[in-house]
Amino acid sequence: MSVTALKFTISGKAAFFKKPDVNEKVYFTYNNIHRIALLGMIGAIIGLDGYKSYKLFGEYPSDFPEFYDKLNLLRVSIIPNAKRGYFSKKIQYFNNSIGFASKEEGGNLMVREQWLENPSWTVYLLKGDTDNSVWNKLQEYILLGKCVYVPYLGKNDFPAIITNCEKLELHGGEFDHIDSIFYGELDQVDDISETGDELPFLFREMSPVTLASKHNFYQYKRSIFTNYKLFSSTGLTLYSDKDKVLCFS
Repeated sequence: MSVTALKFTISGKAAFFKKPDVNEKVYFTYNNIHRIALLGMIGAIIGLDGYKSYKLFGEYPSDFPEFYDKLNLLRVSIIPNAKRGYFSKKIQYFNNSIGFASKEEGGNLMVREQWLENPSWTVYLLKGDTDNSVWNKLQEYILLGKCVYVPYLGKNDFPAIITNCEKLELHGGEFDHIDSIFYGELDQVDDISETGDELPFLFREMSPVTLASKHNFYQYKRSIFTNYKLFSSTGLTLYSDKDKVLCFS
């Protein structure tokens, strides 16, 4: 069985996908662009509204922001273009002195953020049950390099560079490993049997995958990126792009 997918690469000089569970000293970032952030970026490209137009502000009649409401049925697969899936990070220090940032004395907020350095991901999208008009517009804008709003990597200081855009056919089958990020449990991983000649690795973190209705809090699953084989791929949606096995969520 084969399916048509949209493939492109997202990269930039830096990125910051803020974790909401932070302490008062430093704001930390997720290691990879997560599904919600990716949908938000795609929504910006085709001109869908974000959180500021959510129904709490009386502008959008749904339990979710427009981008999530219209794009959540997309099937997404992400491959980090970094050794073992890990991007270098550095803590950046700067001042926010616009006067609206906080009630700090003098109106100056000292900010410490953890930024990803030179991040890059290969992204695959499947239509799923997304509305035809939305999917067609998305394909047109990605393939032709168009956008309504400038896409960025977590904050508007970091514009996203989108390259290598193409439509292609992916093929289903039986696979014993996954080359993309997937959501699952560690007991699915055969940690004594790896693929290829590279030293074995297993990277994992809890990542946002859906939004809860009403207040739009993140809902999480364990994301895994590894070159170990799997005991079982039951329940996972897998396709291959030549030598790459992709898991779609």
